[in-house]
Amino acid sequence: MDKKRVAGTLLIVIGILIISSAIFMRLSSNKKQKDMITKFEETLRDMGEYDEDNVGKEGSPSGEHNKEGNNAIAMMIIPKINVTAAVAEGSDMETLKSAVGHFEGTALPGQKGNFAVAGHRNYTYSEYFKRADELENGDEIIVRSKEGEFKYNVTEKRIVEPEDVGVLDSTEDATLTIVTCTPGATKRLIINGKLE
Repeated sequence: MDKKRVAGTLLIVIGILIISSAIFMRLSSNKKQKDMITKFEETLRDMGEYDEDNVGKEGSPSGEHNKEGNNAIAMMIIPKINVTAAVAEGSDMETLKSAVGHFEGTALPGQKGNFAVAGHRNYTYSEYFKRADELENGDEIIVRSKEGEFKYNVTEKRIVEPEDVGVLDSTEDATLTIVTCTPGATKRLIINGKLE
């Protein structure tokens, strides 16, 4: 075999391995996400769904939520962009591989303050917010937690620098902040919402 043929074969094998690893990571993330949603829905069913009297009202100030690994603390539904995603505690890379991540130290769903979350919009891990730039003022974002179902309406969409952590600041009202990357991941797309 000549050197060109060996080099060509080697490049093909490397290409197949790279593509296979991206597909494997995507399938693994999708399975974890599906398992988290299923487990969270079972928890809600076991609790008798959620407190219907609390739908759309400010959440319990107890702050009780699940911090065990990749267990969901809530579910986020964005009808306009066809998103249903589990929300897990934490915004580290491992959490964001398989869920929307809740920034620790920010409010919980429905509580006064800023309920801030982050999520990917790329193929490798998850595309929860791939179409987030399509959201407009007034669009509905639904968050289901053990405390109830909370409906937020989009109030603002903007682009900031990655270092702009002011987007996580607390607020007087019950608000939602979604943080995701812009295409190319050079800046951050911020979606703000307010509890109905």
